[in-house]
Amino acid sequence: MTANQNITRLGAVLTCVTLVAATIVLVATDPSTDDANSLVGVTDPLPRSSIPAPTLLPTLRLEQDMLSSRLTFMRPEIGDLEWQHPTVEVAATPESWSVEVKKLERAAPRVRSKRSKKAGRRGLTLEQRLAEISPSALGRITSKFESVGAVWPPSEIAFIAIKDQKALEVHARAKDGGWTYIHRYKVLAASGTSGPKLLRGDKQVPEGVYRISYLNPNSAYHVSLRVNYPNAFDRKMAQRDGRKDLGGDIMIHGKNVSAGCLAVGDRAAEELFVLAAEVGKRNIQVVIAPTDFRANEMVSVQNSPKWTAGLYTEIASAMSQFEAPPAPSLLTLLGL
Repeated sequence: MTANQNITRLGAVLTCVTLVAATIVLVATDPSTDDANSLVGVTDPLPRSSIPAPTLLPTLRLEQDMLSSRLTFMRPEIGDLEWQHPTVEVAATPESWSVEVKKLERAAPRVRSKRSKKAGRRGLTLEQRLAEISPSALGRITSKFESVGAVWPPSEIAFIAIKDQKALEVHARAKDGGWTYIHRYKVLAASGTSGPKLLRGDKQVPEGVYRISYLNPNSAYHVSLRVNYPNAFDRKMAQRDGRKDLGGDIMIHGKNVSAGCLAVGDRAAEELFVLAAEVGKRNIQVVIAPTDFRANEMVSVQNSPKWTAGLYTEIASAMSQFEAPPAPSLLTLLGL
């Protein structure tokens, strides 16, 4: 082999090596060829497993949409209300309600904002609001007590909400006395169907035996009474099912729109508000039922959690101490 041939072959080899090296450099510097794992390793100190998979994003967006929809109906009514979460263990006792109310009262000064001015009546104390609505509302509610021969003021009251009838009954009793049916209000709006509330955004009215945790004089829906959902039973069943976001801020309020709440109109809300203030939150029971179990009405639990049948037994037992009202009068049918 001649020297010229050796030089030619050596040049060809060097050319090939140069081309291969150039190709490697181009590939290494082209961002379009980077793989997702290498991006995490270089730009993100978190392991790959800690980053939500793309398939989870629509679910997360859906939850945010549901929350936005929820707030469209029920804006936070005193400052920045904290949504209840089952991982925060708050016992369903009067002591815990008073703690919750104190938190809301501390938030009250923050409501004096542009949003507050738009709402119109933000920043009133409970006493100021009662002074405003009591002259007429108190006369209306006491006349209802007089019409059935009930003692005023009562020592205890109970609200019995029946979802499929869109009705809210008021029962009362004096100290050491029996329960007396007072009046039946028409529920103007209550979203959802039969079945317990399970998650934030499902727009279900909860079902169970509850208390009133707060009287809100500055509601976006005139005045409102806050139900202490989720209670201890709700949280226990959620833990058993693996549900983590139960929602909250369930109200009995005025106006005629609802997303998981009971809207009874302004006049009725005023009467319930004044009555609750007179009796005190600790002396109020709230029973929310899918149907009237006193009339042996049946409701399907086929598509509900397995524990629903037990819940309905508890609700039926709670309702049994209250007599069903007589056939509704024309005034009741008209919501007066």
